[in-house]
Amino acid sequence: MRSYAGMGLALLSALAVMGCGSRSSNGGPSDPAEPAFSAARFGADSAQVTNPYFPLGPGRTWIYTVETEDGTETDVVEVLDETRTVAGVTSRVVHDRVFLDGLLMEDTRDWYAQDSDGNIWYLGEEVTNYEYDDEGGLVGTDDEGAWEAGVGGAEPGILFKAQPVVGDSYRQEFLEGKAEDMARVEAVNVAVELENGTVYEGCVRTLEWNPLEENSDAYKYYCPDVGVVKEELEDLVELRAVFQQGAEGVPDFSAAVFTDPSTVDHPYFPLEPGATWTYTAETEDGVETTVVEVLDETRVVNGIECRVVRDRVYLGDGPPLGGEDLLIEDTHDWYAQDDAGNVWYMGEQVVNYEYDDEGNLLATDSEGAWEAGVNGAMPGYLMPASPAAGMSYYQEFYEDEAEDMAYVVATGIGVELEDAEYTECVQTLDWNPLEPDVLEYKYYCPDVGMVKEEVITDEETVELAGSTLL
Repeated sequence: MRSYAGMGLALLSALAVMGCGSRSSNGGPSDPAEPAFSAARFGADSAQVTNPYFPLGPGRTWIYTVETEDGTETDVVEVLDETRTVAGVTSRVVHDRVFLDGLLMEDTRDWYAQDSDGNIWYLGEEVTNYEYDDEGGLVGTDDEGAWEAGVGGAEPGILFKAQPVVGDSYRQEFLEGKAEDMARVEAVNVAVELENGTVYEGCVRTLEWNPLEENSDAYKYYCPDVGVVKEELEDLVELRAVFQQGAEGVPDFSAAVFTDPSTVDHPYFPLEPGATWTYTAETEDGVETTVVEVLDETRVVNGIECRVVRDRVYLGDGPPLGGEDLLIEDTHDWYAQDDAGNVWYMGEQVVNYEYDDEGNLLATDSEGAWEAGVNGAMPGYLMPASPAAGMSYYQEFYEDEAEDMAYVVATGIGVELEDAEYTECVQTLDWNPLEPDVLEYKYYCPDVGMVKEEVITDEETVELAGSTLL
């Protein structure tokens, strides 16, 4: 069981188990008895958790959010390429972090293993809970909720059965008085629709509870090849995206063929020389304006002739500070389109500007700059040739410097701005593992490009204000 320190958090980690009730596992006709735990039940591949309702392939990452009275909570669940031996069983390590408006509230490492029959066992967790004062200063930490099978009387439980049967209830963990989570299969072959319109078929609904807690029964929905997509509690927890980190998530640049790479005519990301886009956003610092211009220039990057796009970001609210907007970032990006129609992001030159409170320039830096083929940096897709819901890919990869990823949430959707409407658009969720609590929806529309960006973790919206393509 997990509990959060401070701030009265309501989000349940998507892999955690919560709820309450007086139900028990009796082993009757509709409630089959659970197998007894033994290390002999597990083969040499016990850390390979392949149950389709709870797949734990290394590098896979789920992101969940929930809106609470304290703010937006974000849960980032990452399967590590690590194992740990617990109670004699080699187990997969899953890293689970919960953030509240940028503050790390809980950092957990959970241990799971799959037995030879396909049951997934939960063998314990290391927990660090963080407590903050009203100003966000760290007050302290604790490990409440931590347990390990075979230590101090703790026993493992089953996180998910190999063959879910309606009415089957089972213990998911047990450390008396501390971790007593239970689950019962309520329905199978269920369709689940999320708030963003995504529909999953063939799912299993469970009721999960903890006898130590009152009035917190939680329904969870496990869907094939995805895992947990939704949790119904006092506040609704929903899956935002599933990313594949590591080598599997980086597009295969070596397989791409480039005949006329600097001609980028992808309908969702057209880069005609001379085209410009202007975006505006209301931020806590004032109005922010971004001007994107496709230059009549090319640059050879990693052996490929790329189209150069200049991107300038200004800060000003009408304008402030001496009558001129402040240039806060000036970037030259490089893009190329392969013969299959994929648009590759090949790198960027960056100049960031820092000012004092009076608008005087203090310093500049090039943080975020990278180039494909230099120091191990690899290109990624800015936009795949045929975006499809559920796709996940790196847009860039320069370890610890530039690791932006995208997940296609939906295609064929409508987007309404203050003074324009668009149809047949693509919605992505962009994420960076280096800033795990920041999530952005982006909307790309045919023959225009990006028209809207929503930073869902701080309610900032960037909208297209004008374009030469309109």
